[in-house]
Amino acid sequence: MGQTATANAADFEPYKSYKPYKPSVETVRAPVARESSVYLRGYIGMTNQDVDGFTNEVIQNGGNFSIVQHDFDSSPLIGLGIGTSLGHRFRVDLTGEYRGAASFRGLDTFSNCAFGGGICTNEHTGTKEEWLFLANGYWDIATFRGITPYVGAGVGFAVVTLDNFWDVNLLANGLAFADSNTETNFAWALHAGFAYDVSDALKLDVAYRYVETGDGVTGSYTSFDGQTFGPTTLTDIHSHDIMVGLRWGFGSEGEEHHVAYK
Repeated sequence: MGQTATANAADFEPYKSYKPYKPSVETVRAPVARESSVYLRGYIGMTNQDVDGFTNEVIQNGGNFSIVQHDFDSSPLIGLGIGTSLGHRFRVDLTGEYRGAASFRGLDTFSNCAFGGGICTNEHTGTKEEWLFLANGYWDIATFRGITPYVGAGVGFAVVTLDNFWDVNLLANGLAFADSNTETNFAWALHAGFAYDVSDALKLDVAYRYVETGDGVTGSYTSFDGQTFGPTTLTDIHSHDIMVGLRWGFGSEGEEHHVAYK
């Protein structure tokens, strides 16, 4: 009996040390492409401009002037920019744009006039054009079926030129012409829009922007009889812009993913 028990134990001893076969696994780092980190953009659009009012030394010293009208026509704009992504949903860019000449029409009335029953008017006309340079930041809110809405803000400066300004008083036979003048102002903007993925590297961008470009100032005026007086200031020029453009991404970075191979 003892010999039989000993033999049985010996027969099963090899199975106690048996370990199942496990194939070796090698882990490698495989780069996977993600959205481009740098992009170029180009855009065009239209401005819808306004101004809080206008003034000059004659209006300020007269004391009985009333501003009746101050309107700008729309004008085209065209711009370029370069930007980069900061993480998954945030990006920044630098833009520069030319804002085409917009016609200005203003009208004031004053009561100490010897013509027209004691009421006279001054009609103000001219043009304004600008260069606008902004540093912008955006939050890309989410992406659904290739459409990404976003909001943003920007700060920078505007180079505002007023030209061809006339001050005409028909009833009093008054006429004066202002020299051209350029002012450089602090500017800021708010953005809202959406991008559509045309391809992995190309996006169609449609946007609205509110922008403040500061005051515009004419040169000094010279009247038809040789008299001179100070400039006219257009206060707080602002605009509601509509823009469409393209963003082209390049310089894609890669994310390292751990992939197992047998």
